[in-house]
Amino acid sequence: MLYLWLERLHPTAPVRLSRVVAVAKAHGPARGLALLDDLDRRHGLDREPLTRQRERAVRAHLLRMTGDAGGAVPPGGRPDRQPGRAAIPARPGRPSQLKVRPQRAKAW
Repeated sequence: MLYLWLERLHPTAPVRLSRVVAVAKAHGPARGLALLDDLDRRHGLDREPLTRQRERAVRAHLLRMTGDAGGAVPPGGRPDRQPGRAAIPARPGRPSQLKVRPQRAKAW
């Protein structure tokens, strides 16, 4: 209900996609997929630059939750990667994630 109100107040693609996730968590992945299909048809979340990649990732996750692992990954590759773009491999000898150290408070 909160995301429905937020969507009416601020109707943007990221808010609509967040509503899909909330509905899927509250009512199950099938209902989330149905809402995602409806919003894609009406508002083009899969074509919107702010939500294109996330829409694919949310769809893949919800499909996996329903047991449709084959539909979760499109024939071209991973759902969270844009077509034609390769993943950047980690350099040998370097960790794949950077660790950030907390900064010390400066003395005034």
